Amino acid sequence: MKRIITAFGDLKFRSKLVLSTMLVALIPLLVLSVLTATVFVKNISRQSGRLTLQMVRQTSASLDIYISTIEKLMDLVIDEGSAAPVDDSVQIQTLRRLAGSILDAYPEIAGFCIAYEDEQYFGAGMSRISRDRFEDQYWWQYAVERQGRLGVLGSAVGRNVMGNLNDSSDTIFALVKAFSFGDGGSCRGVVMFDIRHDMIQQLINRVSIGEDGFLFVVDETDIVYTPSSAIVYRIDRESFQQTEADRSTVRIHDTDYFITNHSSSYSGWRVVGVIPELEFSASIRPVYQALCICIAVCLLLVVVVSLGISATVTRPISKLSRLMSKAEEGDFSVRFDARHQDEIGVLGSSFNHMLEHIGELIHELYEEKQIRLEAQLKSLQEQIKPHFLYNTLDTISWMARAQDALDVVRLVDALTNMFRVGLSSGRDYITLREEKSHAANYLYIQKVRYQDRLRYAMEIPNEYDQLVVPKLILQPLVENAIYHGVKMKRGGGQVRVTARVENEALFLSVWDDGAGIPPERLESIRRSEPRERQKGGFGLSYIAERIRLSYGPPYGVQIDSEEGTFTEVTVCLPVQEVSDV
Repeated sequence: MKRIITAFGDLKFRSKLVLSTMLVALIPLLVLSVLTATVFVKNISRQSGRLTLQMVRQTSASLDIYISTIEKLMDLVIDEGSAAPVDDSVQIQTLRRLAGSILDAYPEIAGFCIAYEDEQYFGAGMSRISRDRFEDQYWWQYAVERQGRLGVLGSAVGRNVMGNLNDSSDTIFALVKAFSFGDGGSCRGVVMFDIRHDMIQQLINRVSIGEDGFLFVVDETDIVYTPSSAIVYRIDRESFQQTEADRSTVRIHDTDYFITNHSSSYSGWRVVGVIPELEFSASIRPVYQALCICIAVCLLLVVVVSLGISATVTRPISKLSRLMSKAEEGDFSVRFDARHQDEIGVLGSSFNHMLEHIGELIHELYEEKQIRLEAQLKSLQEQIKPHFLYNTLDTISWMARAQDALDVVRLVDALTNMFRVGLSSGRDYITLREEKSHAANYLYIQKVRYQDRLRYAMEIPNEYDQLVVPKLILQPLVENAIYHGVKMKRGGGQVRVTARVENEALFLSVWDDGAGIPPERLESIRRSEPRERQKGGFGLSYIAERIRLSYGPPYGVQIDSEEGTFTEVTVCLPVQEVSDV
C-alpha cells in the first residue's frame, strides 16, 4: 500500500488529476450500480414472493371451494340417509338414485358410504372389507370428535371400508362428517366420501409459479398430494410451518429454493409453493450487463474530458512552478503573468504579493507562533489548578478514611463534588441530575455546620434528571434560603427543594420556613430590576439575568413570601432534554 501511495505521489499533476477524476467518478457509479442492483433484486424477490403467495392462496381457496361443494353433497346424503333406518327399501332406493347422480356428476369421487351406530351400512362405490366395529375405527372417532363439522383425512390407509375400484389408498383422501337422528342427539352415524387426487392435480396444474416451481399439499401429519419431484421429501417440515408473512429458504442439491405457504382454517390443509432462486437471478442478469456497459461508457467519457480539462490547468501551474523555483534560489524579481481570473490566476497574483511582502509575513508568523505558545502554556497552567485541587481533596479524603473519620470523608467528598459540578469542564449548561447533586452537596456541608438548626429535603423526581438547566441555578437560591431565612429564625428551620413540569415549562422551587420578607420589602424586590435585587442582599441578579438573556421574557424568577412564615423562590425554565441541546 505504501508503494502505491509513493508511486501515485511521484506522478505528474496531470496524471494525478486524470486518475483522481476517474476514481471520483468510478466510486459513485459503483455505489449507484450496487444500490440499483440491490433495490432491483429486492423488488423482484418481493414481487415474485407476492406472486407465489397469491398463487398459493388461490389454490388453497379453490380447494376450500371444492371441499365446501362436497360438504353440501354430504349434507344432502345425510338428509336422505338419516331420515329412516337403512333397511327401509324406499330409503335404499332413494340413496341409490342419489349415489348414481353424484358419481355421474363428479367422476373424481371414488365413492361414499353411510355407517350407522348399530353397524348398518350403505355404500356407493365402497365396500366394508371387515366386520370390525365402526366405533373402533379412527375415521369414525375423528368424525365424532368434530361434532358435526367437516373432517378431512389425507389418507385411506388402515380402514375397514375401501373403494370398489382399483384406487390405491395413497391416491385418495376422505371427507367425513357425523350426524344424529334428532335435534341435540348423540352421534348416530358417519358419512364418508373418498375423493381422488386427480381433483387436486387439476387445481394445481392450473397454476404456474415459474418454469421449475411447483405446489404441493400437506396436512397436519403427512403429505396429501405432491407432483413428481425429487426434492419434496427433502424439504424440512419446519420450512413451511410458519406464517404467510415469512418466507424461508432451503438448499437442496446445491440449489436454493424459496418456500411459501398458506394454511386453510376450513380444511386444515397447507398449500406449499416451491420456486428455485435461479429463476429470480435469471431476470437480474440483463440489469447487471446494462450497468457494466454504462460504467464503461462513463469512464471513457471521464478520461476524454479530464485530459482536456487537465491541460488547461497544468500549463499555468507548470509555469508557476518554474517561477517558484527561481524565487527559491533568491530571485524575488520574477512575476507571474495572470491572464485569467480563475483559481490559477488568483494563485499567481497571490504569489506576486507574497514576494513583495515575504519579509513582513515571516515576521508576523514568528510573532503569531510566540503568542500561540504563550496561550498554550497559559491554558495548561489553568488546567493544572482544578486537577491540583481535586488531587489535594482526594488526599485529604483518604487520610480521613484511614483515621475512620467518615464524617470528614463525606464532607470532603461533598466539597469535591461541588467543585467538580461547578467547573463542569467549562460547560454553561448541565443536567438537572448534576445540578441537584451540587445543591445536595452544598446543603449537606451547611447541615454539618449548623447541625440541628438546619433541616432540608431534596424532592426532585428522578424522571427529570436528563433535563438541561443553566449551571449553578439552584445553589444561590439555597444559599439565600439559609442565610436570609433559616439563619435569621430563632431555633433554625427547614429548606425544601422541589421541581415540577407544567405546560412544557420546568419550575424549580426553593422553599424555607425562615424569617420571611416584610411586605414592603417583598414588593420592592418584585418591582426592582434584576441588577437591583443583588443590592438588596438576596443574590437573585445573577440567576434572573442569565434566564432573561438565555430564554427570553416568558421565563424568569418569581418570589413569594410571608413575614415570619415562609419564603419561596421559583425559577421557570423551558423543558429541554439532553438530546435537544
